[in-house]
This record gives sequence, C-alpha cells and structure tokens, in this order.
Amino acid sequence: MKARARLRDLVDIPARLADRVVLITGGNAGIGRSTALAAAECGMKVVIAARRAEQGQAVVDEIRERGGEATYVSTDVTSAEQVERAVDIAVRAYGRLDCAFNNAGASATGRVADLTEDVFDGAMAVNARGLWLCMKHELHTMTEAGTGSIVNNISVHGYRTVFPGVGAYAASKNAAVALTRSAALEYAEFGVRVNGIAPGPIATDMYLNSVTADEGAANWSRLVPAGRVGEPSEVGAVVLFLLSDAASYVNGQVVGIDGGFLAS
Repeated sequence: MKARARLRDLVDIPARLADRVVLITGGNAGIGRSTALAAAECGMKVVIAARRAEQGQAVVDEIRERGGEATYVSTDVTSAEQVERAVDIAVRAYGRLDCAFNNAGASATGRVADLTEDVFDGAMAVNARGLWLCMKHELHTMTEAGTGSIVNNISVHGYRTVFPGVGAYAASKNAAVALTRSAALEYAEFGVRVNGIAPGPIATDMYLNSVTADEGAANWSRLVPAGRVGEPSEVGAVVLFLLSDAASYVNGQVVGIDGGFLAS
C-alpha cells in the first residue's frame, strides 16, 4: 500500500504544481492558451506574456472566472526590455517565478534562395533570439532561488525538414534545440531544469493557416503514423509534466509530441 501511495503521489501532477508560478509566452492562443488554462486548473498562478492584449486578457479573464489566478503582461519576445519586464512583473505579482513555458513562435515560409532577409531575420528573431532572451531573464531569477523548470516549444522541424519551403523556420528551431540543451547543461548545478517539446501538426490557427498557405503542409497528417493532427491539450499535458517535479530527473531533453512522426 505504501508503494502504491508513493506512485500515486508521483503521478499526481496537479498536486505537484499547485501554487507554483508559471510564465507562458504566447499564452494568448493555441498551445499557449490551452496550457495556461490547464496550468490554472492545477492551481498554478499564471502570467500570460503575449503581444495581442485583447486575446491575452481574455485568457486571464477566463482563468479568473474559473477561480484561478492570472495576470497579463504585454510582451514582444524580441524586446529585451519587455521580456525582462514580464519576468519582473511575475515576481512582483506572485513573489517568485517557479516555471516558464517559452511558447511564443513565428512561422516562415519560402525556399532558401527565395527567402527575403526580413523573413529569415524574423524567424530567427522570435524563435532563436527571443527564446534566448526569455531564458536569459528566467534563468537569472530561477538561479537566485535555486530551483526552477523551463520548457521550450520547439518543433519536429528542429530535427527533420518535413517539406520544402521551411528552411528559415527549421534553422531557427535547430538553434532552439541547441539553446535548450546548452542551458540544461549550464544550469543543472543551480537546481534549474530546461527541456523542450517538439510538436508535430497540432490543431491551432498557425497550423491551419499553414495548411491553407502551403500545399506541402496539407500532406502533414499523412506523414504521421497516428493518422491525425494533435490537439493543443495533448501538448499541454506533456508541458505540465515536464514543468513538475514528477520529471525531476528529466533535463536537456526535447520530447516529441507528434503521433510517432519522428520515429517513422
């Protein structure tokens, strides 16, 4: 019975996350919104950092209507000042920062020779430099506390170039993998874990728009052994596990959430 009780405690993710403070970039829609709502259901205090104020505040209002605690802060992850401000507001509002889900991302399409500098630089600015800025300020706060957990939203494109026209996006996501693993190595001794997730096709506006815009993306689900597109809630469940200390020995990993795509 004691062994069963210990196992039950281990897998009780909500209990392991209750009262912890999480910052979620891009928490206003899609995977970020779904994860924010799930985090609040677990009793976490949620800080939504996103550019679209109306959407971000709507998520906060929904969490509060359900009895949770949440705060919105207008944040463009390409701005060092705004990222630092978001982390500072989280700490001022709730006293600390325990967890972060760096979910903000930017898509980019075009064959390598046809890419404009603006498209390439835009993808790198959000998906690589923006991710680095978020981790930079989150890590400063977490290392001072001696504990913390970060999850970065990467993509299966960080490992495989799925179809033509995603060179800039894939380059930025490969950089995100390297940043995630480097941070995990460098900050483990300070009690901070850094992991990533690599979603395949997920039913979000970003995915649905890419299907409309790019004929290659329309074949996505055919490449997935599961034969379907994933749901944002399926991603959020893995994020919350990685943020919790049920995953206390998981560090420097990028977990595929892809219906078996990377294994195929």
